[in-house]
Amino acid sequence: MSATAPPAATAESAPPSERAASKYAFVTVGASASFKQLIEEVISDAVIAKLESHSFTHLIVQCGPDYEFFKNAVGIADAAGDAASPRGPSGEDGKGLIINGFAFKDDLYDDMELTTADESEEGVRVPGLIITHAGSGSILDALDLNANIVAVPNTSLMDNHQSEIAEEMEYQGFLVQGKIGSIADAIEKAAHHVNPCPWPPPAPPDSVWPGGLWQIIRSRMRPLPPDYVPVLQRPGAKPTDQLIAEFEAEWLAMKTELDEIVAKNVAKRDAELAAERDAPESSGWFGLGGLWRWLMG
Repeated sequence: MSATAPPAATAESAPPSERAASKYAFVTVGASASFKQLIEEVISDAVIAKLESHSFTHLIVQCGPDYEFFKNAVGIADAAGDAASPRGPSGEDGKGLIINGFAFKDDLYDDMELTTADESEEGVRVPGLIITHAGSGSILDALDLNANIVAVPNTSLMDNHQSEIAEEMEYQGFLVQGKIGSIADAIEKAAHHVNPCPWPPPAPPDSVWPGGLWQIIRSRMRPLPPDYVPVLQRPGAKPTDQLIAEFEAEWLAMKTELDEIVAKNVAKRDAELAAERDAPESSGWFGLGGLWRWLMG
């Protein structure tokens, strides 16, 4: 009886540790302000080459209001909703960067988490990189994941405040500051930023708050009673969608009322200006003619 050869091993049948590792770069520009310069640079040939040189396999870009620009620049197919179909690997051999993007999401945690290490039945994921605008909220979200971070100030915003945030956070060792025109250099620097400071930062040895930031926060918050139930979970609570709809209706009614008040005041002011402009010079001491005679003695 002849022996049967064992089935050939495939990528799917190999243990997770033996499969090709995935490595993600996630870019976020924030929810409202345009940051087309950052999007344009992270999809440039120079940045893509730099990411590929560090074995990145995926690039995901949260585009905000510049989503249409991203789609056209990358040349990816449109898809239902606000997410695009991914552009395949850039290399002719089927390897290289897979690029994807979307406009907005209520929560970016799942996308940011892709930049952290993980091993599962689906395979191995090695630590990647978050490239974010230097808004405090996005930076704090990234720090909560202990991710490797490049923060790029959007210098078009009010008082250029993002530059101050990025400079201070880099000075304290939490991240690498990137600048438009040199994102590839920042990625290279971040690749060697292997021991970023932990977040939240530890308290100094002589601090009156040895528990650090979380101890300060807890000390300022009153403990909840044992029988506390969140408002939305209480009996008879309205569904979240209904609450949002009611709030939007109230806001619209208030805005309509304010618009009417403003329109009436503008019309009244225009009528008064027109009356003054058309009044004859002999309109008395309180008219323009009377004022002129008073000034001229």
